[in-house]
Amino acid sequence: KAFADFEKRHGRFVICDFVCPTKSTRENFDADITIWMDTITEGRFEDTNKIFQVPTNVTFHITEWNDKNHINLAHDIKEKYV
Repeated sequence: KAFADFEKRHGRFVICDFVCPTKSTRENFDADITIWMDTITEGRFEDTNKIFQVPTNVTFHITEWNDKNHINLAHDIKEKYV
């Protein structure tokens, strides 16, 4: 998070991609935009599956990965936030 904050303070856009399974870890990261990639029923790590909490406050909720949704998502983010 410190590196992302540093880059943001210097006027750069930052994209962080990681599994954030609990509400508290999501709150600690304090993202400006949250994208929930809800495209699988279970991850490959059982310990993460056990603690996973469904996000209730997301900016974008992706339920299907296809050849176009990343383009649409980038467009929506640019229109609303840039």
